[in-house]
Amino acid sequence: MTDIALPGISVVVTCYNCRDYIADAIRSVAGQTLRDFECVIVDDASTDGSADVVQATLDDLADPRFSLIRLDRNVGQTGATRRGLAATRGTFVCFLDSDDLWHADFLERHLAAHLNETYAVGFTACNARLIDGQGKLIAGCVYWFGKERASADRDRAFAPIDPARVPKLDVARGTARWQDWTPYRLYTKRVVHWVWVSTSSMMFRRSLINLVFPDDDETFRLHMDFYVVVMAQMVAGSLLIDEALYSYRLHGRNGAADNPVLGGRLHLSSRNWGNTYTVMLDRMLAAMVDGEDRFVGALGDRQYRRMLLRMRAARAGWPLSWLLVARSWLV
Repeated sequence: MTDIALPGISVVVTCYNCRDYIADAIRSVAGQTLRDFECVIVDDASTDGSADVVQATLDDLADPRFSLIRLDRNVGQTGATRRGLAATRGTFVCFLDSDDLWHADFLERHLAAHLNETYAVGFTACNARLIDGQGKLIAGCVYWFGKERASADRDRAFAPIDPARVPKLDVARGTARWQDWTPYRLYTKRVVHWVWVSTSSMMFRRSLINLVFPDDDETFRLHMDFYVVVMAQMVAGSLLIDEALYSYRLHGRNGAADNPVLGGRLHLSSRNWGNTYTVMLDRMLAAMVDGEDRFVGALGDRQYRRMLLRMRAARAGWPLSWLLVARSWLV
């Protein structure tokens, strides 16, 4: 058939006090096999010289696809991301955390997944390797990717390990190589369960981001990723790439994942998050109610009401949650 031009891709990298890792993150974008993209780095008023490191890296790359926005005051995760989105135009959007690394085929693989002939999803997400502050491997994947974490290994005294997923070590070079594979899974369940890794693992349709991105920078200074991803899943579903296409860095100063890898259930956070989950759900519900016209215009009345009931079910206790889910099927 006649060749069709590929859609544009925008990359937004937000940075706050991450001078030790931001250059590596930028270079991982520059090294992508898919070359047609734009990348904006937003420095959120860092106080450790991160913006100078970014500028030096961009000067060294001399690549017109990259640009830097320096904010005069710290506006938080949502505000910085909003500035990056406003400065880009791609049909698809990716967000890379300033301490993570994309593997060279990240953009290529995600865009190909979006362009599958089976199902047009709202966003794609892949698994991750875990690396330490020096970039050395400490785990081959995040075990709960694509699973409900509470039951991922429950009541499984002996869980088989697929030998095809054990890497071949090159002891002479000091590297590991996994077999290439391309398994994809549609995740269409409209419930609030975190089955992904982080937003660094994802590629979104901009039209979906425009719909679900929070309006209030101050309310969502933190946990924007939880809000955006859960809302996006409730609206459009996702496609999971069961392969690690990026590296999540555990360096001891992560905003959420502050735990070392001890094995077992791989709890990456030692913090007591208290009522964060319920607070975020309340904010999502408020946003959906306040933005009813916008959501109904994009989704239609029936899907909007169903989504609202499912969100209320996630917030409610049993048996009300069950009744709300049942009602959602009758809409």
